[in-house]
Amino acid sequence: MTATTFIEDYFSNLHNGGRLQDRLSAAHQMFNRQCPGIARVGIALFDGATRKVKTFLASPADSNPLKNYQHPLDDAESLASTAVPGQVRIVNDLGVFSSGTREHTLKINDLGMRSSYTLPIFEQEHLRGFVFLNSQQKDFFQGKAVLGQVPLFAHCLVQMVLEHQGTLRTLISALRVSSRMMHYKDPETSNHLERMAAFSQLIAQEMIAQQKLALDDEEVEHIYRFAPLHDIGKVGIPDKILQKAGDLDSSEWSVMKTHSGIGRAIVDQLISEFGFANLPDIDILRHITELHHEKIDGSGYPHGYSGDQVPFAARIVSVSDIFDALTSSRPYKQAWSNQRALDELEQMVQRNQLDADCVAALQSRLDSVEQIQKLFADS
Repeated sequence: MTATTFIEDYFSNLHNGGRLQDRLSAAHQMFNRQCPGIARVGIALFDGATRKVKTFLASPADSNPLKNYQHPLDDAESLASTAVPGQVRIVNDLGVFSSGTREHTLKINDLGMRSSYTLPIFEQEHLRGFVFLNSQQKDFFQGKAVLGQVPLFAHCLVQMVLEHQGTLRTLISALRVSSRMMHYKDPETSNHLERMAAFSQLIAQEMIAQQKLALDDEEVEHIYRFAPLHDIGKVGIPDKILQKAGDLDSSEWSVMKTHSGIGRAIVDQLISEFGFANLPDIDILRHITELHHEKIDGSGYPHGYSGDQVPFAARIVSVSDIFDALTSSRPYKQAWSNQRALDELEQMVQRNQLDADCVAALQSRLDSVEQIQKLFADS
């Protein structure tokens, strides 16, 4: 027997750079070599503002039946009862939910899953999401050998998610400091940012559902998180222009249009100084801050991009931002009705300025739009 032995570290992939989906898939495969029987791994995030649980990551990704999906936590009694720090839920026979009618219950059952292990993700006292491990065997999570390894794997997944969310929060918080400085001068409210972020997420989800856009849940989440940062470059615009009640003259408008380039410069500097270059989907943030004023016909700024040159994230945020601006009251204007605003967006589509699929997606989810407006109403 040799004095030194080297074995494979099947958790190492969790700490590699790159997209979380790829890291999860690699770690799942490695873990199954040591502990076969985990047929599916799912990670969902919890949105405290809406109290909804939404899909985020899953392995294997190619056979994942729950994509682009969210559900109110308070309407999922068993899962809600799991949201307790230090508590794990083990369901030895998922047949106890066989009479359930919720989409997530039906799809997991149809996938052949027969037992589950659920660990809530807590950061201090705040619920951030859930880790779901599923097996196609009943009572799989009762064996001592399994229970000796599964909790460690689940907690490593929790740490991966919290590390990613923490990194994201650091970047966003740094940028939001600039954003808040701008909003002390700009008449737009903080709830405008919450609404347009929610609208952006809604548009992306609906376009995926309509097969107009191919994104995974990780990318949708990043659009949602980055959307409120679209106008951070306005911090570099002089007060006399930003706060002007009347129309801007041509020279003032030229200055105003520089905010998108300023925003991109701020983002690039923070990415460089904090070492965030490998953060997944960081280009989505760049596109949103720099290109959300580009138009499909090339009449936008700062570069006059047209057609496919305008990235999908910029197209989505542009529609969300314009819609919320039209439907919000300002010192210089009354709020438009949703229908009047949608009619205006449709006119902009006819002029080939906005993405037709983005506008159609928003219009098709008017009930959800109204819920968002109610949840984040200006006081």
